[in-house]
Amino acid sequence: MKRIAKPLLWVTVLALLGTGFFAGYARYKKMLVRKDLSDFIRTVSRGDLKLDMQESGELVSRDTVDIFPPSKGFIVEILKKEGEYVEKNEKIMMFKGGERIDSTQYVPVPIVAPRAGLLTRCVSMRGGSDAEIREGKRVDSSGSCVYRVVDMNTLAVNLQVSEIDIFKLRLGMPVSITFTSIPGEKFSGKIDVIAPMAESKSSNWGGSGTKVFRVVINMDRPTQKMRVGMSAVVTANMKAKKNVLKAPIETLFQEGLNHYVYRQKLGYEAEKLQVFPGLRSEAEVELAGPVNPGDKLFTAAPESLK
Repeated sequence: MKRIAKPLLWVTVLALLGTGFFAGYARYKKMLVRKDLSDFIRTVSRGDLKLDMQESGELVSRDTVDIFPPSKGFIVEILKKEGEYVEKNEKIMMFKGGERIDSTQYVPVPIVAPRAGLLTRCVSMRGGSDAEIREGKRVDSSGSCVYRVVDMNTLAVNLQVSEIDIFKLRLGMPVSITFTSIPGEKFSGKIDVIAPMAESKSSNWGGSGTKVFRVVINMDRPTQKMRVGMSAVVTANMKAKKNVLKAPIETLFQEGLNHYVYRQKLGYEAEKLQVFPGLRSEAEVELAGPVNPGDKLFTAAPESLK
């Protein structure tokens, strides 16, 4: 009996030591896992996926008329100020020709609005606004614009769309429009013009930069809150799918023509799986392949996080 008991004792001791070793090793491995590892993990889910395209643009009027004086001379009286609405043929200022404002050779004559609209400053060839119109201002020639009349019923948003996205758009496509200066309100419009020829968009470092196409969005219902020159964000709903398997787009990796994800097993342990991406939005991608709802995917190669 003593001979049998002794080996059994050693077996028991070794088993206890082995259990402790593996428990300690597992605890050691757990301690090596970064506390912020969860920041690099995303979950596969099932739901609807909508592809939106967003572009920034500028609010413009498609119908403007510049007003010019009959000759060189002086503005002697302002009857309508910048920012006011005028009717067609309404007097907006009195103008006196000649070299001197106190000359009696010329008498003041009215300058009238050629159409109804909103009075604004003129826009120079350099793209900025001309100097403020005021009484006593000298006008050097009959070719100097003194006011611009803007038709607020023909407001539109001008966009510059990249050649990558231009074929996603179509004439008549409905879009939603928001303005930074009108928070909390959303407006609607439709694509009216898609330019057939690309333009070069200059880069910040000089050179021709990228190729873009001019796109014009007609506003459905302009309001008096809107001002020409406002910054606008246009959102177009391109495609939508319901009840698809999807994951955040940062979990998708590409090697050559193939796409992969890293599915978490335990800690940094992961299996590399080939998947087949479908519809992509700005934030999510549709996945087909050996992944399931609830799977945890890495946003970076696991070995790079250790």
